Amino acid sequence: MPGMREIKAKIKSLKGTKRITAAMKAVSAAKLRKAQEDLFNVRPYAEVMKGIAEGLYRRGNPAIHSIFRVRPVKRIELVVISSDKGLCGAFNANIIRRVNRFAREKQSEGIEISLTTVGNKASQFFTKYSGLHVRKTFTDIFRRIGLPLAREISSDLYLGYMSEYFDEVYVVYNKFYNALKQEVTFEKIMPLSVEADEETPVSEYTVGPDESVIEEAIKAYTSAVVLRALKESETSEHAARMTAMDNATKNAEDMIRKLTISFNKARQAAITKELIEITTAIEAMK
Repeated sequence: MPGMREIKAKIKSLKGTKRITAAMKAVSAAKLRKAQEDLFNVRPYAEVMKGIAEGLYRRGNPAIHSIFRVRPVKRIELVVISSDKGLCGAFNANIIRRVNRFAREKQSEGIEISLTTVGNKASQFFTKYSGLHVRKTFTDIFRRIGLPLAREISSDLYLGYMSEYFDEVYVVYNKFYNALKQEVTFEKIMPLSVEADEETPVSEYTVGPDESVIEEAIKAYTSAVVLRALKESETSEHAARMTAMDNATKNAEDMIRKLTISFNKARQAAITKELIEITTAIEAMK
């Protein structure tokens, strides 16, 4: 059993750790509130852009415009969005595990997989420890999340799809539901397809043969989808880190309580030993 000095040093160290984790939890909670506000503003924008793209799909002839044309799938591009930093529980591990599982399933069907990694953690893992082909990386991105970054990523994806380098594009991210629930989501953004629904109203406009309108609309749509995925991931990251730091703080408290009990027992044993020694000395002097 460790002595009182060692136990006291461990308690002191754990109290310092507890202060750090509690501070990180408070910071993440503040960032989460701000990220939620931004996310709730971005979601309607993405839905509107998606509705415009779907309206163009219904009004036009999908076979004419390249962005709507479905090709035999030979290669799939996965846009994997992770965090730049750790200490957020299983946030990054869940993404990596699901991507690897998806890649194995598709590779067994003879489909090639290439990756666009967004965030330091995904870039580090898939570059160093995975056999998957990393086509492009975006690192140190969460200080500059916004429409310019989303346009940079989506433009690269659009060019890759239109040049037929890949035949399908999925965005993989943690979708935010609440502070305790975030789910890994695979969202296919290219080719754009819409389920047939006769009851869905069609907007009162026509689409001419010029593809430039379609092209600009689809670029705006893909930028909006990527921006929403970035915001979903950012909000989920803050929620996951807040939860992880809360759990770490509670674990530190439990360990401090157990060590305090051990310290008290050791001190009581030392006092009892001293009393026995004093009593024995007194008896020996009689």
